[in-house]
Amino acid sequence: MKKTLLSIALVASNLFTASVATAAPVIYNLSLPNISTFDNVITGTGATVSTTQVVTGQSIYNYIDKNGNPATVTVTRPGSNTPTGADQSGYTSWSGTGKSLSGAVWTIDPYSTSGEAIPGFNSGLTFTFSSPVNAFGFEIGDWATCCTSGDRPANVQATYGVPAAGSGLWIAFDGGAATLPANALSDTDNPGFAETGDYTNFIGAIDSSGFFSSVTFFGDGFGEVLVAGGTLRFASVPKDSVGTVSEPATLALIGLSLVGLAVTRRKAA
Repeated sequence: MKKTLLSIALVASNLFTASVATAAPVIYNLSLPNISTFDNVITGTGATVSTTQVVTGQSIYNYIDKNGNPATVTVTRPGSNTPTGADQSGYTSWSGTGKSLSGAVWTIDPYSTSGEAIPGFNSGLTFTFSSPVNAFGFEIGDWATCCTSGDRPANVQATYGVPAAGSGLWIAFDGGAATLPANALSDTDNPGFAETGDYTNFIGAIDSSGFFSSVTFFGDGFGEVLVAGGTLRFASVPKDSVGTVSEPATLALIGLSLVGLAVTRRKAA
């Protein structure tokens, strides 16, 4: 009996070790005045936000990695290893109120090409980091200005679990499956427009379950200009510090109880 209890305890302990708390990527879709929300989450973990302003014609940008060393991010188009410089200076206004992004931008202008798993993918941007990060964000302009009623292909709806309609902002990490963190059915779904009347917003992602070496971002609102850039933000937060999901809390208690019971029985023996 003593040996059986100890074996059960060890199994439970091993299961607990194999399924420790994990963290899913947390996506932030904010109005520009609320970028501090993203920054505050990062600094609240004790990490530092590193920033660099996008410059017209420049494709490689500097940041400080998790070990305090200089690193670079290179911006390309998906499927191409050719660096792409920022296309133009930041627009001044889309809504007539004069809201600007904080730096130059890349034009995304969603369009479809043959062979794409998701229409619009190839017109996006891929950010490739020389040293992995787990938090990254940038500013967006001209999203949700139109094109919110278009139907996505049925296979895209089924494969990615997304709705048929909307102007979407898609993101993928390390070449993995893309997700749709923001989908506009009207212009008020843009947090910048809802708050200040400007078609500007900020997209940020934190994945404290690990680190990523690339991020691909694209849109599928065909007919929108859609630009991205402004100021790039980088950080490396401690593991499982943001968006942590405590999966096996019950299993942990069972494992500890069985270990204690096994020890008690052994002493009694």
